[in-house]
Amino acid sequence: MSFDPLAGEAGRQARRTLLLGTLFALIGAWLYGANIPAARAASQAGLPGAELIFYRSLIMVPVLGAIALAFGHGLSLGPADRGPVLRLAVAAGLTATFYLSALDHLSVPLTVVIFYTFPLMVMLLSNRIEGRPLSRQQIIVFGIAFAGLVIAVGPSADQLTVKGVLFALVAAMACAAMFLIAGHVEGSTVRTLFWIQVVVAPISLAFLLINGGPAPLDAFSKAPVAIGIAMAAYAIAFVFQLMASRRISASRTSLLFLFEPVTAIVFAAWFIGETLSPLQLGGVAMILAALAGEILLDSGRKPAPVASPGEAG
Repeated sequence: MSFDPLAGEAGRQARRTLLLGTLFALIGAWLYGANIPAARAASQAGLPGAELIFYRSLIMVPVLGAIALAFGHGLSLGPADRGPVLRLAVAAGLTATFYLSALDHLSVPLTVVIFYTFPLMVMLLSNRIEGRPLSRQQIIVFGIAFAGLVIAVGPSADQLTVKGVLFALVAAMACAAMFLIAGHVEGSTVRTLFWIQVVVAPISLAFLLINGGPAPLDAFSKAPVAIGIAMAAYAIAFVFQLMASRRISASRTSLLFLFEPVTAIVFAAWFIGETLSPLQLGGVAMILAALAGEILLDSGRKPAPVASPGEAG
């Protein structure tokens, strides 16, 4: 039997790409998790979700522009890039605005449980749009992880509000679209993030004007550390999300982002004193076990051919 060294090298490269994409997704989820309790603390200090997003965009646009120019990255978008970047920007803007705004009307546990239906949406849409088979393993992993999430956050149905539920569902649908689009966006990550913030700013501005106008700038002095963490963690997390999406499928990336609420729970206990009961710790363990099983089982499969950046979806 003959040995094809090229096939062996292609397999090793595909496995490295899979593991690197997985690592990037987990880092991004960890940073997004740090953003949640920081955003809540900022809201309690007088800077609600939409305002935080608006001011974050105003700060990030010139900073990202300066970084791009300093490293020789052009900011202009070619004809082929405009559509994907615009779609990603709109999806990202709607996700952030509605997710953080849902926290103004629902408790953190309820918001998280409703929002984290988005991995299932991604799996179903990937199956329909991209022709990816919906595996039994993915359904089982999502089921175990979501059950663990419900146990970990302990939602209470009597706290539901119609506006909060609608905001969280819109955020979940926009997030599912964002994961599906992200893998098809090519070019400089800094350039992509720059244009996303350009689009996010008017979306968040419109939302906050509808809800009473922007918060005064002195809100920054009331919780500078929390606001700084919320802004920085989001920006870095989004970079890792884009890098992960260019290496692994949208359905796998979205599943791995179920690690985000775990880190949010840990950070909430650490920074704002929200401790967990033994039952809730068991829920966290279920999430981690499901994700570990997904990583180990998927890494053991025969790797698919390596996709170039922008082709892995």
